[in-house]
Amino acid sequence: FINKFISYFTVDIVEYKTDDKKMLTTPTKPIIFDEEKGLNKLIKDLTESCIEAKGLGLAANQIGISKRIAVLMIPKDEHFLDFERTVLINPEITSHEGEMIEEEGCLSFPGLYKFTRRFKKVTVRYIDEKGIPMEITAEGLMSKAIQHEVDHLDGKVFLDYALSDEEVEKLGLKSANED
Repeated sequence: FINKFISYFTVDIVEYKTDDKKMLTTPTKPIIFDEEKGLNKLIKDLTESCIEAKGLGLAANQIGISKRIAVLMIPKDEHFLDFERTVLINPEITSHEGEMIEEEGCLSFPGLYKFTRRFKKVTVRYIDEKGIPMEITAEGLMSKAIQHEVDHLDGKVFLDYALSDEEVEKLGLKSANED
């Protein structure tokens, strides 16, 4: 459904192993909404690249731009045919509660999945693509995606939250990629 509208002029995603690790491990610069040139193109590039890579989210530093903006593409159904896009400009997590342990991957670490410890519920304050200040509280997949992308913008990667092999074994967790 949504793939029909992609122009296929996507940008490359920075890979941790082969590209500039510093881009992924350095906090990004805040956006001054009224002064930011090329913001609509950046949002379009993030959106199209995220869809093309079949990701749930993409932060600007993952495409080599040190700006505090990320796009989330959360599926509306289990068939991944339609998505709800959320643009987070200058996001800040203001509260969190609970804990969840789930398997997580990242477009900058192709093929690598690890169990991570995340908050079950988060509240995030941000500016949307129209310049309107917003605040949402999210749980589950949306909560995990928000945390993952805000971490990128803060210069952190999902491996910073990964459980050790010993913890995974102790908890009896099995990867979805295991036979």
